[in-house]
Amino acid sequence: MTGKVWITGAGSEAGLITVKGLEALRRAQVVVYDDLLDHALLGEAPEGCELVCVGKRKNAHKKEQEEIQALLIDRARRGLQVVRLKGGDPTVFGRGGEEAIALEEAGVPYEMIPGVSSCISALEHFGIPITHRGMASSFTVATGHGAGETAESFSVLAGIKGTLVYMMGLSRAGEIADGLLEAGMDPETPASVLSCAFMPGEKRVDGKLGNLAQIAGEVKAPAILVIGKTAAMHLKSPVSAAPHQTALIVGTSSFTERMAAALAEDGIRAAQFPCMEIVPQREEIPQEEEMKEYDWLVFTSVNGVRIFLEEMAGRRTDIRRLAHLKIACIGRGTAAELKKAYLYADLVPASFTTQDLAAELSRKVGANEKVLILRAAEGNPLLTNMLKNEKILYRNCRIYRTQYREPEMAAALYFGKKESGPPFEYVIFASAGGVREFLERNRLPEKARAICIGSLTAAEYARLTGREAVIAGECSVEGIRRALHGL
Repeated sequence: MTGKVWITGAGSEAGLITVKGLEALRRAQVVVYDDLLDHALLGEAPEGCELVCVGKRKNAHKKEQEEIQALLIDRARRGLQVVRLKGGDPTVFGRGGEEAIALEEAGVPYEMIPGVSSCISALEHFGIPITHRGMASSFTVATGHGAGETAESFSVLAGIKGTLVYMMGLSRAGEIADGLLEAGMDPETPASVLSCAFMPGEKRVDGKLGNLAQIAGEVKAPAILVIGKTAAMHLKSPVSAAPHQTALIVGTSSFTERMAAALAEDGIRAAQFPCMEIVPQREEIPQEEEMKEYDWLVFTSVNGVRIFLEEMAGRRTDIRRLAHLKIACIGRGTAAELKKAYLYADLVPASFTTQDLAAELSRKVGANEKVLILRAAEGNPLLTNMLKNEKILYRNCRIYRTQYREPEMAAALYFGKKESGPPFEYVIFASAGGVREFLERNRLPEKARAICIGSLTAAEYARLTGREAVIAGECSVEGIRRALHGL
C-alpha cells in the first residue's frame, strides 16, 4: 500500500502556515522537517508521529538532498501519510520542485501546499511593503548564492525599477553591491538587511546600496537583503515601531506552549524549550473507597488535574461517586482544566501561590476534615508544612514527576553552541526541577533575567547560579506575564 507526501510550506512563523498545510500536519504519520522553520508547528503533529529533522544550513547538512528524497519515498511506500515541512514556501529556493520530481519518478502520490515565503512576510514584518504605488510596481526575488550558470545578470537587475530582494545573500552582500553598482545602479538607492526575522534576536539595519556590505556585517544569518525605494519605508508594525523583547521558556510542552501564546499577545517573541516530561505515577492515586475518607481534594497544577481525570476514566469511575469531596485549586488555570470535565472548584485563592492556597485551606477546612493532595513529586513543601502547623489531617499523593527530555524541536535551534550565547533577554522557569536539569546541560544566556513561577523555583535558581530571579506573584502563566511586565 502506497501512502502520500504533502510538500508543505510552513510559512515564516507558526501563524503563517496555511489552513490546508495545518490540516495535513495534524493528520501526518511522518513529518520530515527543516531547521529554518518555526518549531512550534511540530507540536501540531499527532501523538506518535515520527519526526525527522533533515535541516540544511550553510556547511552543516544533516542529510543530503538525495537522502531526503529517498526518505520520503521509503515512508510513503510503507503506506504512511508524510508531510515534508519546509520553511516559507516549498519552491522559493526550497528545492520542493526537485522533491516533487523524485516522488513522481518513483510513482509516489504527492501534493504541493504553498506557504508564505519570507521574501514577502519578512519585509512586511519589519515594516517594508514589497510593492507600493508610486515607488515600486514590481518585485524581483533572487538567491544570493545561486549557481553560476543560472545567476541573474547584474546589468538586468540594476535596470529594474521595483524592489529587489536577495535571499541567502548575507555572505555575498559586498559582491552583490559591487555588481549592481558597476551595472549603473545609484549608490544612494535605499537598502535594508533583515536578520533572523520571526526569531529571537531579529534585527533590521538600514542603509544605502553604497554601504550594503558594511551594514550586512552588523547582523547574522539567516538574512534578507532588500534594495529599492520601499527599503526606506517604516510602516508602523510592532517590529519597526519598537525592538522586540525575547524570552526563552523552559518547562513542559504544555507550559511552554501556553506561555509562548500569552507572551505573543504582548509582542514578546518566545522560543520554547520543552525539556521537562511529565511521568504519571497513577498508582499513587487512591482507590475510590479510600477517597471516601476525605473531605477535600486539592490540585496544584493543570497536569495533576489531567492525570487524575485520565485515571478516573481508565478505572471507569463514575465521578458522581466523589460528589462528597470539596475541591481546591491553586489558580484559575487549574480550575479551568477541571471545568472541562464539568467539575467546579470550591476554593481558588485570590492570589495563586502555594502560600495563599495553604492559608485559604487552613481557614476553610473544618474540624476533623481530611485533605487529599494530588500533585507533583517535586511539589513545594510549604503547603504540607502549613497544613501540619494548623493540625489539619492530610495525605500528600505524588501522582506524577518530571524528568528531563532533550528537546528535538525547540529553542535548541537558537541555543546552539555559540560562544556568545543566545540573545534572550529573559529566561522563564516553571519548576525547580526544570532549573536544575536545564542548567546541568545548557549554558544560561549571559544577560538574561530569570523569571520563576514560585519561590521554590527561584531558590533553586539562586543556589545554582548565585543570581537572583524575579518571582511571579502567582503560580500561573498570567502571573509570570505580569512579573515580566513589571520589569
